[in-house]
Amino acid sequence: MEKINLNNISLSYETMGQGSDVLLLHGFPSNMYMWNEIKNELIENGYRVTIVEQRGYPLSRIENFDVHSFNIEELSKDIEELIIKLELYQNLTIVGHDWGSIVGWALTSREKVNINKLVSLCGGTEFPISDVYNNLTYREKPHYISSFQNVKESADIIDNNLEFFFRSAYRNNNQIGENVDLSLENVFIDYSSESCVMNENGIVNLIQHFDETSLDQPIAWYANIDLNSELSSAWRKIVTTPVHFVFGEVDAAVKLNNKMRERLMTSGSNVKITEVPGAGHWLPITHRESVLKVIYA
Repeated sequence: MEKINLNNISLSYETMGQGSDVLLLHGFPSNMYMWNEIKNELIENGYRVTIVEQRGYPLSRIENFDVHSFNIEELSKDIEELIIKLELYQNLTIVGHDWGSIVGWALTSREKVNINKLVSLCGGTEFPISDVYNNLTYREKPHYISSFQNVKESADIIDNNLEFFFRSAYRNNNQIGENVDLSLENVFIDYSSESCVMNENGIVNLIQHFDETSLDQPIAWYANIDLNSELSSAWRKIVTTPVHFVFGEVDAAVKLNNKMRERLMTSGSNVKITEVPGAGHWLPITHRESVLKVIYA
């Protein structure tokens, strides 16, 4: 692991291999090492691969932060400067999962760096504004993204239940339906006996990775969704870069319905959408071959 100073912060990253560039951006609640198996296969197949621990996560934590430090413009500038300083110019493919896909879309729209292709996993283009989530309740409990607008309160709940948090977040309980309970407690704390999509060693490593810090800064990404909508208006456009959106068929958090499919297809001039049958939210872990197939295409 190396450190690089950019955009007034220090980010942790690794670059390995030779060949065309692939930059892998993790989402929530993950870290740079979630990509290890995909990274290793790409290196073996002739790619130079860069993984990065994004702003606010344990290896790239900010001191004396404020919530607005995690808006989409700052998140984008981090990765733009990383690309420039590391000279990731060889047919660059960006692969983002979850929040990483939102950052990837912003990078593509901003056009500050040359991107050959964007692969967006279990994400999309932009989050809806907070009012959309505020209208969603589950047995009188708010949507977890509504809860995340209060960063400290949400972080306190999660930090005090860190093992349950990760076992719940990565549990294998994919569901289909319009009434899935997406409250903070159900999605991230209510772990029972469901199996995890990640093996026991992986879960333990994640718990240890976050154990000495708080989840407050990763949660703060969500607290900027209204500001992000305003900021994105400066670069919102129909993109020309090839984009491939990939979703899990039974992803309870990010559902590919007809309305979303239509919106994504009109977001660019060269857009593909793939839905992986039987898959949930953790495609880089559960369906690596499907992810690699899209990267290689």
